[in-house]
Amino acid sequence: MSKSVISEILNTKVNDLLFHYTSSLGLLGIIKSNKIWTTKIHYLNDKSEFQLAFGYIRNEIESQLKGIDKTRTDEELNIMLETLRSIGTVNVSVASFTQEGDQLSQWRGYCEVGDGYAIGFEGQKLMDHVNKSETHKLVPCVYKEDKHIQIVKELVNHAPVINIKNHPNYGKPPFNNMSFGEIALFLAPIIKSEGFREEQEWRLISSPLSYENAYFRKGNYSLVPYWEFDLDLVHTYHSIIIGPTPEKDLAELALQGFLHNSFFNNVTLWLDIKHSKIPFRKI
Repeated sequence: MSKSVISEILNTKVNDLLFHYTSSLGLLGIIKSNKIWTTKIHYLNDKSEFQLAFGYIRNEIESQLKGIDKTRTDEELNIMLETLRSIGTVNVSVASFTQEGDQLSQWRGYCEVGDGYAIGFEGQKLMDHVNKSETHKLVPCVYKEDKHIQIVKELVNHAPVINIKNHPNYGKPPFNNMSFGEIALFLAPIIKSEGFREEQEWRLISSPLSYENAYFRKGNYSLVPYWEFDLDLVHTYHSIIIGPTPEKDLAELALQGFLHNSFFNNVTLWLDIKHSKIPFRKI
């Protein structure tokens, strides 16, 4: 196999800091529980999640079935199509982080005006913590269409499909011990429209999960399934940016008290508080 674009993405150097935007309610939950909620991807704000990637994959498979740049047998390609049909609603959950700690679109997208926080994490420490998990990966999103196509071609051309453990790529990077379906579920959440590029998002992505371990919260139109992931805040937490608010002094004073209450044994964890530089405005 030629140079792997999937390996290149998986080995992207993580930023020094990654931020998670949330409301005061989310902040209270994360700090008090030492956990973050990962939401089933089908319930995120963007309806195209998952389907964009699956569309690319389906197009590549159907193109090869027509004989265009064909690398797989018809049997393998048809199994891939059937697999895509069967995994479309599997429980894959994600939590979002970003390289940008003070971005207007993020404040608007994840918080109410005057009620937003960006929790900063030390990128490499968070990555190391996630890598200890057998169920999650921390991966940057990909926004360029040419990269999307390269990812999909590598998946369709080289992923194990039949007699998986006997496949020459089984056990080797970037697919390791995963089958075509498992890899598709893992890659789909990182393929995002270029319209979201400014977010510079990294995603905490789960392997398929069971409803037995799920929780449910109120959504705008339905219940929303989510799962909890341990953050090990003592080792991964770095700082907090308070979002645009007309009451900066009160917001900082209350946040200091809350962090002191939560991390009273570790003073360094509640000292680094900053304010958004974006002017507050609510009309």
